[in-house]
Amino acid sequence: MKDLKGKVALVTGAAMGMGRTLSEDFLREGCAVALVDVNGPALMKTQNELAKTGKCAAFVCDISDREAVYALARLVEKEFGPVDILVNNAGIVQARELLDLSDDDIEKTLRINLTAQFWTCKAFLPSMIQRGSGHIVNFASAGGILSLPNLSAYCASKFGVVGFSDSLRQEMKKHRYNIGVTYVCPNTVNTGMFEGSKMVAGTRMLSASDVTQKVIRAIKSNQAMVAVPGFPVKILTPLTKVLLPIGAMDWLNKMLGMATCNDSWKGRSC
Repeated sequence: MKDLKGKVALVTGAAMGMGRTLSEDFLREGCAVALVDVNGPALMKTQNELAKTGKCAAFVCDISDREAVYALARLVEKEFGPVDILVNNAGIVQARELLDLSDDDIEKTLRINLTAQFWTCKAFLPSMIQRGSGHIVNFASAGGILSLPNLSAYCASKFGVVGFSDSLRQEMKKHRYNIGVTYVCPNTVNTGMFEGSKMVAGTRMLSASDVTQKVIRAIKSNQAMVAVPGFPVKILTPLTKVLLPIGAMDWLNKMLGMATCNDSWKGRSC
């Protein structure tokens, strides 16, 4: 098991929700944390609160802007030194049917949820390779394993994160770099992103800490995937998709309420 004490962690989407909780977890582990978010006021508030727990600093950055990300990498290294743990947590959702999504909504979802992870990895991975150690955590979703109506752009981005992460992990293994890559697939978490959506039969709303504590353990043990809850997301869903005909899978989704759970989506107000 890895010891995280003294490591430098960078967390995107750190101002609130899962990113904030995970940043606090890192501080308790003895890490210094670079808090990254596009929402400056919320980020500064989080930084002021988390500074009581450990060393952290706020960096306002639009991670969908690759040049801004490369500039961020230089700034963070100057203030903290090389980053040991990169967490690509930032994400957005627009839970609407395809024809109700604006072109801007689609492009923004893909840029923030998926493309930005390429820029951050390209920015921070070279120094990890040079030093011979590091860990990358990419947040996907249960929606990166099973698609649902009203989530075409979101699911496309999260399926992409799973594919990107698994490919990157194999590249690190192929070259025998001592760099772990973990992708995270949680069910619905109470961060407000899916405010208004209904819970699917047999599931419960997760707290941020339900997920982040498992992420910390995954980094320490170099786990390739974190699924929350584990058995339904990691085993049952993929197995059901393989075994059932597509029509039967659609029927099951309808019976469990998956087909309509996002019809009442409102999203986070801030």
